[in-house]
Amino acid sequence: MIAPHRLMNLNYSIVSIAAIVVECLIERGAYPLHKILSYAKVEFDDITEQDIMLAVSFLYLLGKVDYDLNADAIFICGVVND
Repeated sequence: MIAPHRLMNLNYSIVSIAAIVVECLIERGAYPLHKILSYAKVEFDDITEQDIMLAVSFLYLLGKVDYDLNADAIFICGVVND
């Protein structure tokens, strides 16, 4: 769900899931999408791949993350990954 509403669990809003994605990328550096999903599932069992994709797309549109085609990984913009 993109926008929260009064009956929704706020842990599954796009902003909350985007925070989990950023936390994962800060801890682990550049990371593939399926591993970000595994990281998020440790905290919340009901998160789906679509939720992670929406959160990554949201962060990409804000200019906070980018995608490395060669490594097939997502990383935070402005962070140098060795």
